[in-house]
Amino acid sequence: MNTLVTDQAIAFIAVIEQAGLPALRVAFSIAALVFLYAGVLIFPRRHQFVDRDPNVENDVPVVRHNREEEILFVWGGLMLVLLSILYQVWRA
Repeated sequence: MNTLVTDQAIAFIAVIEQAGLPALRVAFSIAALVFLYAGVLIFPRRHQFVDRDPNVENDVPVVRHNREEEILFVWGGLMLVLLSILYQVWRA
């Protein structure tokens, strides 16, 4: 590739990165806060979602507990991903 074109492209990408970094910081901060807030709101009402369902056969407490754990693991994993992206964006 031509050296002049490469130098111009690198300079152009650097300008885009400098201009977009504050927007990325704000966007990921808001996304992390909204996701955290949704988890905090849903957690006290978790029994509405995972309590006994009369339409399901063999709906024993162990199954309900497993459903609750599954929801918490997925939410926790997604929260960790958002926090790691947020950390990387703020560190740059």
